[in-house]
Amino acid sequence: MVFSSRTPKDLSNNSISLLVNSLSGTPFIDLTESNPTLCGFEYPQNLLFGLSSSQNLFYRPDAAGIQVARQTVAQYLSDGGLKTDSNRIILTASTSEAYSYLFKLLADPEDSFLIPMPGYPLLDHLAHLESVNSVPYFFRFEPGWPLDLKSFQSTVKGKLKGFISVNPQNPTGVCLSNADLLEVLKFCADRNIAFISDEVFWDYLIPQRPYKTFSNPDVLIFRLGGLSKTLGLPQLKLSWIVVDGPEKLVLEALERLEFISDSYLSVQTPVQNALPNLFKAGADVQNQIRKRILHNRSFLEKQLASKEGVRLWPFEGGWYSLVEWQKPCFSDEEWVMNLLKKENVLIHPGSFYDISESCFGVLSLLPKTELFETGVHRMTEYCNTVLRS
Repeated sequence: MVFSSRTPKDLSNNSISLLVNSLSGTPFIDLTESNPTLCGFEYPQNLLFGLSSSQNLFYRPDAAGIQVARQTVAQYLSDGGLKTDSNRIILTASTSEAYSYLFKLLADPEDSFLIPMPGYPLLDHLAHLESVNSVPYFFRFEPGWPLDLKSFQSTVKGKLKGFISVNPQNPTGVCLSNADLLEVLKFCADRNIAFISDEVFWDYLIPQRPYKTFSNPDVLIFRLGGLSKTLGLPQLKLSWIVVDGPEKLVLEALERLEFISDSYLSVQTPVQNALPNLFKAGADVQNQIRKRILHNRSFLEKQLASKEGVRLWPFEGGWYSLVEWQKPCFSDEEWVMNLLKKENVLIHPGSFYDISESCFGVLSLLPKTELFETGVHRMTEYCNTVLRS
């Protein structure tokens, strides 16, 4: 075969995508939309002011990232409760690229990383693209999604190099509890592996709270974030890795990450120069996103509060909500396709995130309020019709 096994053998569209494509010209309400730039937020006119600076005509590459940009990230995180040194920050073009760097840093081909299940399928793809294995660990199927400790302590085989956690998780919207976090850090120390905490949704915890501080004297820790979620600016392509842990390991990790980054130098100069202004002007966008999430989540709670056979799962934050049909007449994929056909409303099936228990739908909380409310009304009416039949 000409192509490597790192890309999927089958790249054809799934049945839901095929149905969406067949609706060409037919309007529908998209409750899967998670691109903030398409959700009607008002971006300040001066937000991109720094991108026009004459300093952008000069190219002075810094593998870790321009110092003023790293200092800006460090200040933002420190204001949020995570005290860190700018010299312990590596800038990347995206969180996906940050994962790519960490897989290169920590693993050889066929080494393994523990990834959360349920979880966003992108992690699995990123691992395979780097020729490393993704080994799932699980959460218990109950409110709060507590960690199933046995799922990773007793089943891990082979050369394990890292434990990946997403806080708050996508799509469950929950964070590791303090007790579970301590267990994970102990596990990482005992196995001499790294802990990777993806915190891209941290700014959207409900209620807001400072960044959680945690450490273990024997564990190398990487914390990830980026403009895509923090300021609703996925098109500006800037993320970060914060490195913490034993001093000797931290220094070596930073040196090796700079070597990796220097091979690509993918973070553009203009966005780094503009970063101080982006954080200042972008605070308003973050507030708009937070208010939208709060409003749409509250509306969803009210609409489903008294619906028999439908359950809205609690969450701590993020951009998504889980709806469970407790009397499933169909599979979750069939629910989604029938809802789209009959009510012109699109949601994700839980199986997209590897939720195998029960029958789930996943809704984005970002769409415009009017669209979201109309879509939820149609969804609940369809549920009523199905459950009465």
